[in-house]
Amino acid sequence: MNFYFNRIFSFLFFIFFSHSFAQVGNKIGFIDSMQLKEYARLQDIGDYKSIILNEQKLIKESEELDYTKGIITGYLNIVNSLFVINNNKESLHFLDIAKQKLENDKDPELNARLYFFYARNYSVLGLYDQSNKNLNRALHFSGNMSNVEERKKREYLIYTWKRKNFMQLQLMDSVFKMERKSLALGAEVELYVAIAERNLDSKKIDSTEYYLNKALQLYQKSTARQQAVVLRSFGKMYVEKKDNKKALDYFFRSLELSQKLGLKKVSLETYKEIYETYKSMGDVDNEKEFLEKYTVLNDSLNKIEKSILNITIEKFLKEKEKDEKKKFHYTTIAIILIVITICIVLLYIYKKNNRYKDILIDKKNKDIDILEKKLDTSYEEVIQLAVNGDNLFLVKFKEIYPDFYNNLIRCYPDLNAGDLKFCALVRLNFSNKEIAQYGNMSVRTVESKKYRLRKKIGLPANTDFNKWISDQ
Repeated sequence: MNFYFNRIFSFLFFIFFSHSFAQVGNKIGFIDSMQLKEYARLQDIGDYKSIILNEQKLIKESEELDYTKGIITGYLNIVNSLFVINNNKESLHFLDIAKQKLENDKDPELNARLYFFYARNYSVLGLYDQSNKNLNRALHFSGNMSNVEERKKREYLIYTWKRKNFMQLQLMDSVFKMERKSLALGAEVELYVAIAERNLDSKKIDSTEYYLNKALQLYQKSTARQQAVVLRSFGKMYVEKKDNKKALDYFFRSLELSQKLGLKKVSLETYKEIYETYKSMGDVDNEKEFLEKYTVLNDSLNKIEKSILNITIEKFLKEKEKDEKKKFHYTTIAIILIVITICIVLLYIYKKNNRYKDILIDKKNKDIDILEKKLDTSYEEVIQLAVNGDNLFLVKFKEIYPDFYNNLIRCYPDLNAGDLKFCALVRLNFSNKEIAQYGNMSVRTVESKKYRLRKKIGLPANTDFNKWISDQ
């Protein structure tokens, strides 16, 4: 009797747990499908809001099942969507969460995605060396991916972003090398657009049109974001061809797509193209309208990016401190000796020549100022705007030197726009000769202008005007 009872009990036990395991397996299969097929579908149409909402639900379901891959994939899909809509701060936040979850997981595909997403965020913040380091890590993990097609796709993306970084660093040999690697893996829309725009910068219209037509062949299969980029590039080409009507048609089609998707940076660049096109046409009203739209959106994005950059730098410093602690036991004695030696030398120098210390401090301040200018990717642009005599110059200058600009207006309300522009050029270390050249005037006129400004602000005769400006 007991024998039959035990057989029946074992059978029922097996049926129950087989059913439970089957349910868990079905749920995991559903999560995987949603994070692959549904994610791809929503990405193609640019519905990033739905992606984020769906992934939040899938992360919760994965946590209930203790399904680590589902949790990490969910965070990475959110990271990518936030990056595309320019929410870099939130994107980096979720990347850090994913990294913690992946700490003991060596899954090559997940790690390749993680470091690739870190690299993209660093790249758009202008941290190109840090971006390339993460791209190299992503390339290392992608080499261990078992799915050959997925590995090729990942390597293609890595090479195209390394190309972008090298382009910003003006390392053209490396740019061409990355292009060859990418094309060997099968080019996509944005690579063709990038090559086309490089040819456009060199005034090679035929080559530009060739590569844009290559991109156009992939247009229908590309994402909505890529389509917006293609349309804008066609607009730029028609500007160069002097067909402004056709150019504006492409720009507005691109703008409609980017605004629909919430792609603020794509919209910003398109606003600038539209503003400059209307300017070349002499259409003052439309020029003013789109310059204002560009300025408002640019101010907003700059504020956000500076905040993100500060957070990112703090993170780098913390990581550096952590690395230093790991090496502490091996370098303690050497560090102590170096510090003692430096202290003795600095003390000796301080006592012997106090002025030398002031020189060092002044040099350090200048080095910091140079570093800040390098961190601000807009610095080179404001110089170019000044050289070109562009109306956007003062707007951009105000973004980089808000304290200087606002202080002049507050303390000297009688200064007009011409006076402020002159002070801005002096603040940017333009010589009298350069100011005369870019302002289409004589050096003598510049000197007269400087003399009138001295009187206007009540500057003593024995005070150097240029030094006074730099101290403001």
